[in-house]
Amino acid sequence: RFLNSRRMAQHRGPPLDSRGELIVPFNLLPAQSGDGAVAVRLRSVEGLQGVRATRLSLALRFGPPGHDGSEVDKSKDCSVKCFVELLQQRPGLWLPEPAGDGCVMHVVLPPLLLQRAALGGIFCRLKVLLPGRITPSSLCTSLGVSVPLELTAVPLMGSKGGAAVGTATLSIGRLLSLDTQVQAARYLVGQVFSELQRPRASPGPGAAQHILLSLGPSCGWSPGAGLDRMLATTMDDIGRGILRLAVDNGHSECIKPLVRVACDLRALCTEDLRSPLTRAIERGDEALQALVEGAEDKLTDREVKAARKLSDALGDLGAGGSPAATVDRWEALAETVARAFPPPRRHRPAAGDPKSGEWTSRSPASRGMGSPQSDGGPSASDKWSGDAYILALEHCPTGRARRRLLCADGACSALWCVCLSNNLPSLARKLAVWIGLSMTTSPQDEFGSPQSRRRLLDISLGPGEKEAMLARALERGAQDERWLKVARVMVHLGSDVTGHTASGKSLLDLALEKADDGHNGFRDLTASLLAKLGGGVDHWERPMVLVEDTTAECPICMENLWTSTPTAFVSFTTAGGREGNAHVICGHFFCFDCASQQYMKQQSHNVTEFECPICRAKATEVMPMPDIAVNPRLWFQFLDMAGSGKIEKSTVVHTLEAMLPIDTELLHAALAAGVWAEWDKDGDDAIAESEFFDAGGLLEWVRMHQHELKAAEARGKSPGLGDPKAWFRHWDTARRGRLRRGELLRALCEEASVSSLEPKRIAALKEGIQAIWDRHAVDDMLTRDSVLKTEAANELKALVNEVKK
Repeated sequence: RFLNSRRMAQHRGPPLDSRGELIVPFNLLPAQSGDGAVAVRLRSVEGLQGVRATRLSLALRFGPPGHDGSEVDKSKDCSVKCFVELLQQRPGLWLPEPAGDGCVMHVVLPPLLLQRAALGGIFCRLKVLLPGRITPSSLCTSLGVSVPLELTAVPLMGSKGGAAVGTATLSIGRLLSLDTQVQAARYLVGQVFSELQRPRASPGPGAAQHILLSLGPSCGWSPGAGLDRMLATTMDDIGRGILRLAVDNGHSECIKPLVRVACDLRALCTEDLRSPLTRAIERGDEALQALVEGAEDKLTDREVKAARKLSDALGDLGAGGSPAATVDRWEALAETVARAFPPPRRHRPAAGDPKSGEWTSRSPASRGMGSPQSDGGPSASDKWSGDAYILALEHCPTGRARRRLLCADGACSALWCVCLSNNLPSLARKLAVWIGLSMTTSPQDEFGSPQSRRRLLDISLGPGEKEAMLARALERGAQDERWLKVARVMVHLGSDVTGHTASGKSLLDLALEKADDGHNGFRDLTASLLAKLGGGVDHWERPMVLVEDTTAECPICMENLWTSTPTAFVSFTTAGGREGNAHVICGHFFCFDCASQQYMKQQSHNVTEFECPICRAKATEVMPMPDIAVNPRLWFQFLDMAGSGKIEKSTVVHTLEAMLPIDTELLHAALAAGVWAEWDKDGDDAIAESEFFDAGGLLEWVRMHQHELKAAEARGKSPGLGDPKAWFRHWDTARRGRLRRGELLRALCEEASVSSLEPKRIAALKEGIQAIWDRHAVDDMLTRDSVLKTEAANELKALVNEVKK
């Protein structure tokens, strides 16, 4: 007994947490010097009926397998033996000394045994000994068990063989340092990755499945080994992770263990925008079944049912079928997907709730069964990737079904956030196109309606977020050309170009700045932004009508200035005496022909300086006004007379009179009534460059009127209300057979010669239109029949006559 206790003490270490005692077969890892130790955790020995001794010894021998596989090679150079003292607790039960939660022994394995382990593994044989006066006697033994060993009851056979007379409950784990665990994890994950990159060759378990059994949560890996991170970040050249490779290459036997070792089944591949779940839905068959079985605690019943329905619909879509049945099926399926995989959404509490506008996450149990708009909360996954939404949106055969998905509460905002957080410009571009194909195409649609294109393109990205998606795309476009393509698509589809970045810089100002820095992609984008700026105005909210009866004239030839290329005498010298951009020297503008003649006349006298013919201010050149629609910054600098970065109010007035058909008196009255305050936000009687580019600023105001003038020129002269049929056809430019209130207001402004600079007459028209609207509108539209078959036309004539008075 004394000798046995000494031997045991040589191998027993302090009790340790079982984490880090790895259950990883020796033949899966290359031999590691300095890490050839195992930890033995003995729980109990039970059985052995008829044995009355209060003390027993348990001998454990580690070595390579013998010839018949049941024995353990006892060669001294490749085997090691240790002992554990057992104390009887009651008849038939012995616990290791000291009693308690079990004995922990550290056993150092010989180097030669570790070398041979790579070929045949390591086995352990147990023997229960009854202490004697000279030598102990054997009571029972076990067959050789493979090391490492999960917690198991090992059968013990009597010394004469036959049936088991007892059991020894124990576990044997490999003791590896943290650094070695990191290396081992990296090696095993690499082996699995290599195996799964190849298509499955034959049915049955393969090498990858064998390795995965050693990577499970019960195998004792230390959190510091980074196994979860390696499994999540190991990807091929196109961004497919390990679980995705198993799905793609038909390794269905590996799908379940991979899901259980914390592989993310919702992680998107950046190349094809598929997650392991959605790829399994596309493949169907056993891949989806294996994934569902492995993710039983990660997918709700509703998500599983929706995934199966979507898989069946994709299969039937490829096989063909009745178009009508397909449309109905996909509309119902879109609602099912929206309910089963709801995105994060804005919480909408009762009025006065201080949490209004916050993002919330509701548990699956709290989700209602109503429409997608009323069903809320995220899926069981903590991180919403939008994978099921993306799959359904790509395969939707109808715009109506796609609209159900896009208009689900929080869906569009969450999908835009997925694009940004995962840096997926390809998804952002697709999402913009899906919105364009599914939402209404009219730029004058009600921007606040749930199905408005602009509402989804410019939807808020979250509580407190000041930037819309277009601003984010522009900011990222400076480093990644792909995001510029996203911005171009969004601008083309009607996204609001008057937004700002988080720093307060306008989108147009940002684009111009990047273009000036040499970013070629921003040059083309700037042209698109300027072309869209001020377009698609709802005339009911912001009337944009200019009457051409009384406009500014060239002071020399008396021709209308706004149609004769307004030109001014300019200087290149700033207030500090330095050379700068060309800028006007006064507020006088001339037609191009007259200004050129004056320039040539003064030049014939060999003068070094020129003079404005009106005020005799000194100039160095004559230049036409830059086109504000091409380069608004150059236009601003052209009017910055003092080089102070601001345009004076008097210069603004003279310039607007020269470039637009504006009545001078009406312009002054409108500026005094509040228009100037909208442009000059700091109230210093001058417009700074930031105010010029700001939403609702001077630039936008000019571009809106230019758009309307161009549209009026394309329409031509209205036939008048004397011919209601022709009048309606003239203003129904979309040929829909109906007019909105803004379109009707624009028509009556022309009929009554009312300018948008006359707020009182505009208010009178709007009041009269609303009264007529209440009597004759159908579905908030004035239809052709309403005008031709009712008294609406006569009432409109009467309203025009009244306003003219």
